[in-house]
Amino acid sequence: MTVFRLSVICVLVWLGVVDAYRNAVKPRPTTTTSEEIKPWLRTIYSTQVEVVTPTVIAGVTFSAKPPMTSDALHPWISLDKLGSPKTKNPEIKKGRTVNGQPDYSTYFQTVHTTMLSGAEVGAHNMDSNDIYNQEIFEDEDKTYVSLNPIIRCTPDRYRNKGLAKDVSSEPFCTPFENVEWKIDHTYFVTWFTKFFEDPATDKIAEKVRLHAFYVKEKSHEKGFGKRSLKGAFFSTEWVKNVDGLYAMEPTEEWLQDKYEKRILLAIQPDYITDEEFDPWAHGLLLHVIMGSRVFKNTKEQLALQDAGLSDDTWYYVALTMPTMVVVACVAMYFFLHLNKNHRDIRDVRQFAVNQKHRVLGSFKSYNKYKKLKNRPYSELPTHSKKTSKQI
Repeated sequence: MTVFRLSVICVLVWLGVVDAYRNAVKPRPTTTTSEEIKPWLRTIYSTQVEVVTPTVIAGVTFSAKPPMTSDALHPWISLDKLGSPKTKNPEIKKGRTVNGQPDYSTYFQTVHTTMLSGAEVGAHNMDSNDIYNQEIFEDEDKTYVSLNPIIRCTPDRYRNKGLAKDVSSEPFCTPFENVEWKIDHTYFVTWFTKFFEDPATDKIAEKVRLHAFYVKEKSHEKGFGKRSLKGAFFSTEWVKNVDGLYAMEPTEEWLQDKYEKRILLAIQPDYITDEEFDPWAHGLLLHVIMGSRVFKNTKEQLALQDAGLSDDTWYYVALTMPTMVVVACVAMYFFLHLNKNHRDIRDVRQFAVNQKHRVLGSFKSYNKYKKLKNRPYSELPTHSKKTSKQI
């Protein structure tokens, strides 16, 4: 008996081992290729040699060495509504280029007008004394802007902002208004460089800097007036306006121990002093949050956020109409209560009763005598109880 038990135990152990046996799964070999970014040489302005050092920001390489040959299908970097970089790969579909390189038209060119006489033009349909105005577009200096791989901001990429979405976002292209920036993420702020033109000299600003201000959430506390730069909690150094781009990374200090903060982003050109600068003139409102939200906004909530009703303003609007109705009902009650001794509707009530008793008889025959006028009893026909005689 003991031998049988030992045999059963051995068989069970053997089956357990066999069942638990499984071929070892070898991990797939992973290969990582990290290309070291090295400085490179180039010659600018015909004779000047300089060393260019590439820089990587948010996964985008700036000042990279250009390819030996130009390719229309070469990838380029676009920006989403937050200002995050997105790689675009051009391709040809049905004979047309999809996601092609951006076309800046004449936005970054300078136009000059030249007056030519008919003799200088030599056109067969012009007299020698006629004047022809010729517009010549001169390209900007692309020595350094060509090292920027990110799409540039132009007026055709402006978005509408404001409660009614009827105000241009100039000079900003990215980010869009009322988007949410997460802390410890890098976003690119882009603006149209030629927007900042000094009206006194007609020259484009050489330097600009960005400022960030806190905006109070409560509707009755919102200050849309002119603000001093002393109220800015974040300001950049003076940067080149020609770049039209600045990388910003919100930090946890921006939130001041809160989950979310609403900020105003503004750009100051170098020809405007601190005292004259108005952040609200062309500012952009944003939300800075700690991280991803754990809930998904409905379409109605998104519409309210786009309309600027992301705070308790919506509750004020929702409670306004019911509150007005309650106030009107209470006012009517007190009005009737205070004037109860001055109300006399007996005449109205008696008139209604008289209308129902215009004729004698039961109410079911009322319609039969509706058009008859009341008569005194003396004019009514009389009869005797005796059926044989008639008076």
